[in-house]
Order: sequence, then C-alpha cells, then structure tokens
Amino acid sequence: MAVTEERSAGDRLEEARRAGVARVRIHFTDLIGISRNKVVPIGLLDELREGGVNFCIGAYAVSHAGEVIEETGLGGEVEFRDMKVYPDLSTLRVIPWESDTAVCMADVHFDGELLACDPRGILKRAGAELAERGLTAACGHELEFFLLRPGASGYEQYAATPGLVYTHTPAVDSEGVIRKMEDAVSALGLPYVCSNQEFFGSQWEINLKYEEALQAADDAHLLKLAIKEIAAKHGLVATFMGKPLDGEGTSGYHLHLSLWEDGENAFDDPDAPDGLSDLCRHFVAGQLEHARGTTAIMAPTINAYKRFVAFAMAPYTVTWGPDNRTVYIRIPAERGKATRVENRAGDGTANAYLAAAAAIFSGLDGIDRKLDPGEATRGDAYSVENVPLVPLSLSEALDALEADVYLTEHLSPQFVRAFVALKRDEHKRFTSSVTEWELREYLNTL
Repeated sequence: MAVTEERSAGDRLEEARRAGVARVRIHFTDLIGISRNKVVPIGLLDELREGGVNFCIGAYAVSHAGEVIEETGLGGEVEFRDMKVYPDLSTLRVIPWESDTAVCMADVHFDGELLACDPRGILKRAGAELAERGLTAACGHELEFFLLRPGASGYEQYAATPGLVYTHTPAVDSEGVIRKMEDAVSALGLPYVCSNQEFFGSQWEINLKYEEALQAADDAHLLKLAIKEIAAKHGLVATFMGKPLDGEGTSGYHLHLSLWEDGENAFDDPDAPDGLSDLCRHFVAGQLEHARGTTAIMAPTINAYKRFVAFAMAPYTVTWGPDNRTVYIRIPAERGKATRVENRAGDGTANAYLAAAAAIFSGLDGIDRKLDPGEATRGDAYSVENVPLVPLSLSEALDALEADVYLTEHLSPQFVRAFVALKRDEHKRFTSSVTEWELREYLNTL
C-alpha cells in the first residue's frame, strides 16, 4: 500500500506541474466543519511534504463567530503553539475553476504525534480498527443543499418553483449554475454519478460514487468545496444547513456504509431471509446503540434540530427498517455488492470525516459485542412507542455525547472536550441572542 500511495502522489504532482499549476491550497478541516488552508508555491511541495506547514493549533478552537473558545484544550492551554500540517500529495487535484491552482488534503501533527482530535486522523483510526478485523469500509456521502441569492431583505431561492422534484431544465437552472457545478466536480476528478432537483424549490443534490471510507470523505469535502465556490463565483450562496429558509423544507445528509472482507461485501447474505448477514445486523445494532451519542456529530448546529420533527423525512425515533425513509437506519433494497446501511441522522453541516468515523466506531461496537438490532420497523416509524428518540436539541445531543464512554474513548477525549466546548459556546450565544422571530412575535404586542 505504501508503494502505491507513493506512486500516486508522484504521479499527481507531475500531472499538476504539466498542467501549469503554480500554487497549491493545503486543506484540513476543523472541528466545526470549516476548511482551513494555506496557499503555497508548488515548488515547495516536496520540502513541505517532509517538513510540514506551520499552523497555530488555536485554529481548532475558533468558533463560527471567529472567537477562540476557552476550555477546548487547544488554545491558551497549549500556549497557542504551532502544529505541523503535512500535505497528502496522493489527494492532489487541479482546481478547474481557479487558474493555475491545485488543492490537496493534509494530516495534522502536534508535539511530534498525530493530533488526536483531527477529523481526518480520527477516520484513519477507525479504518485501522477495521483493518485489525480484516475489514474495510466503503462509504457514500449523499448531501442535499439549497442554492440561494442574497437580496436586500435576506436570501431568496435561486429557482423557487415548487413541485419540480426530479426535473432538470432551464426552469430550475435558468443560469446554468448547476451545470457549472457538475462540470467542476467532474473536472476535479471526483467520481460524479448524477445530480437532481430535490423536493423543494432550489434544493439540489449532486452525488458521487461510493469509495473506501477515507477516499469518500476526501471526495465529500471537495464536493462541498466545489459547490460552494462555484456558487460564490456566480453571486450565489450554496448552503448545506438543515433548514435555511422559513416556510421551506429541510436538507439531509445520508451516509451509506458497507463493510468488505476479501473483496466481498460482508453485509450481504443470500441465505438470510432479508439478505443481511449477522455482521450487518450487529453493525446496525451498534449504530442504534450509539445513535443518541453520535447525533451531535451528525447534526452539529442549532439549526440542524429543526429537521427532527415527526413526518419531516428525517429521523425522530432510534429505529431501523428495510427501505423505510422514516427510520434512523434505513436498509436500501439492493443486495449483493450494493448491500449497505444508510444513516439518515445528519445534515450537510456535518464533517464528513467525523460522521463516517462515528458511524464506523459505533458499528464496530455492535460487531464486537454481537448486539442485536431487534425487529425492523415497517410502516410509520414516527408513531413507534417504547423506543428512544433522537436528541431534539444541540444541548441534549451534547449531553448524550459526553455520556457515551465508548465514543469518547474511540473518538478521543481530546476531541470530545474541544468539540463540546465549541458547541456549548454556540448554544450559549444562541440562547442569549434576540431573534427576528422574537421581535415579530412580541415587540408591538407586549
């Protein structure tokens, strides 16, 4: 594997040079899902591959408000020292919408070791745990987003016509922006499969083929980057928020997973009544066991919990079932190599590396303990009684994450401490903020 990765890195670097690339954006993701990067001349890549690029570790302690949050353990507690970010040249890709520029993902070290809370590193650890059991994971990240136009009174839908789900005509893409996104995703070398107008006006989905877990998370990161940057070049905003507009629906993030052993899908069992192996059932049971603990990772914003209401095509009960879009874990109908489980808890604000890692670690606990998922839910999962509900607020979800000893150990105490500190601050700022809704509701009448 190391030799193959080395050849891939060298090939990609040579291709970039032949393409006239002058600079490279070296990216890593922080704990709240923002892509941090520095731009370096391509001529320095060989040197930086060995010596790394310095970033202040406090980048992991910065909130959405741009403030360094106390109690993360990653700011003043470690004197805001430098961490080393090493470009992974096997991920190097030429950016088609930015001249003479390429992008690559990176691995983060601090004090001479992999930084325990780095999302990409956490997913690598999950992959290593799978490898110890002779398994690999394949993932597909299915992300929905709204395309909006900034206006004088807020954000307006790029194409607001309702009822055009599964259409793709000038009526829903009058300026050809989605076509530009498709072209950019393909030119970036991502495994583009299809795109479609989703259920609500100006809501879209651009899908990639499933890949090995780390590759798939890299692809999902770059997909979001491409979508948001192409939108920006056209004066638009692409948002992966769960519910960005009053009066409109919600966007989800459906994470498809399968485990493989010796080139075969380990979830498939043609002799089982439902075609699912015992391994698959244990994996499902593990995700259900840790569903409440992983929700803060899958749905990491205040806004994300506006999806978790009955009959909103998002999870409400911690249930599983065959081809059922009202459950937490859906089992799509395909079997054979396409046998997989779909975790429906997330929205697109989730970090792809963390979402995949949390789901894999949870599933592994189910496998190791041979947990049973119980009876599958058929019909309306919203009305099922005597089962846990998903957390219905970010605060409740953070409590569940902190209480999950297994997840804390495997994601790393450093990650849980920092992530919870950032998100507790986010919740505090929200609850102390005066919103437009409050003013409309109360100002003139009370």
